[in-house]
Amino acid sequence: MDSLNATILRLLDEHRLPRAWADWVVPAAAASTALVVGLGIVWHKSGNDHERRPPIVPSWIPWWGSEWALERDPDAFFKAAQQQYPDGVFGVKTAGTTLYYVTSSSVFTISVVQLTWGKNCFSWSDDVLRKSSTFREEILPADHRNIAPKNMMPLVESFARNISRVVKEYQVPTESVSLEEFVTLLAHRATSVTWYGPTLNIEEFYDDWKNFDEGVWKVALMYPTWLCRRFQASRARVRQRFWEYMNKPHEACQMVQEREDIVRNADFSEHDLGVSLMTPYWPLMANVPWASLWLLILQIQRPESLAPIITELDAAGEAWSAAHLEFSGPYTDHLPEFFQSQPHIPLLTSTISETLRFTSDSYSMRGVLEDTLLSGYTIKKGDTLVCLTRRVHRDENEFERAEEFVPTRFIGKDGKATESEYNYLPFGGGVSMCSGRFFAYYHIKIFLTTVLKNFKLEVDQGRSTPVIQSG
Repeated sequence: MDSLNATILRLLDEHRLPRAWADWVVPAAAASTALVVGLGIVWHKSGNDHERRPPIVPSWIPWWGSEWALERDPDAFFKAAQQQYPDGVFGVKTAGTTLYYVTSSSVFTISVVQLTWGKNCFSWSDDVLRKSSTFREEILPADHRNIAPKNMMPLVESFARNISRVVKEYQVPTESVSLEEFVTLLAHRATSVTWYGPTLNIEEFYDDWKNFDEGVWKVALMYPTWLCRRFQASRARVRQRFWEYMNKPHEACQMVQEREDIVRNADFSEHDLGVSLMTPYWPLMANVPWASLWLLILQIQRPESLAPIITELDAAGEAWSAAHLEFSGPYTDHLPEFFQSQPHIPLLTSTISETLRFTSDSYSMRGVLEDTLLSGYTIKKGDTLVCLTRRVHRDENEFERAEEFVPTRFIGKDGKATESEYNYLPFGGGVSMCSGRFFAYYHIKIFLTTVLKNFKLEVDQGRSTPVIQSG
């Protein structure tokens, strides 16, 4: 799965602001230094009168730029910038780095940059990313081959078996619990066993994993790593856990085992060996759990709640069972085969698509290989563009009632689910579109169906927390 795409955006306040006083020290020092120098709006001016460079979103603090505005509310920041610069191309300066953002779906066409992203987020070494051909010519092709639609079904079937087992073993609490904790716990248990076997116990280092995951978006957008010290420390401990996993008996899936064989034969360092097995797990946990969680959160608060989706699934399951007598037991015992048959479930399919539209973003980053014109602006060689798919998905010119969650949005006039009528880009676009999108859809549908058919979710009105009961 392409780790640059299909990243579910967590728009929780506690994920956007430093939590401890120590986390404020460096930003506060930088701000104080800037104030001593003198406050002033930073305007970008081209050094060549013949070039029309993209405008830079103005900010009051030199070097620090729009950092705090992005921390506070990224949606509001980019919406305002999109309105201010209707050409759909503008720059944003944060902590000394300028990235150029594209908010028009018509210009998402330049090839993706992966190397810098892989180094910043996962700490791949330059030896692997730039000096060795192993990453480009062996690891990535092997990953794409293993999750291609024609090859992915063994993994899908394994996930279905493991999520079914994990759900049956789950001890339903006597009190209301966080829906986020409930969903992510089930997803971690099922996904880790599916991909890495029973010897990788993610719960033993879950706090470190969570701290690492919460910091990925910052380093992906080029925040200096020295401003993300908790992220770095947690990442190092997670990497060490995967290294230790490699050095004891384990039973990984074919994709992980093939990746391990490649990196061992390439004589990677201990550091890069740990990174090589850590990286596939992140996109898995950045997609299925968060897409499923947001669907449940958004739908459970609607008057109809989850009942219409469950009714649709049961009707489709009954029809499938009647047409496939070779399978014994309920359709929920055969979810990979059920979803392979493309059952008539337009509401569930549309609700998933709408959830991804409404809540997701993708780190669809483009590197400029030579000076080029984009929407009338000169983009220089070496510039980095970020295709801001989230603003496309929230653009009233693209989607009616774009700021509302409408579960039936992607149901066409013929009653079938469709995405073709929209500029819909939850998995990126062009040559960099996420190769694991089909795999992700299977996982989301299997995960949600298993949860909905085994648990009854209700909102605890006293705590605004869903109550989980056995179904």
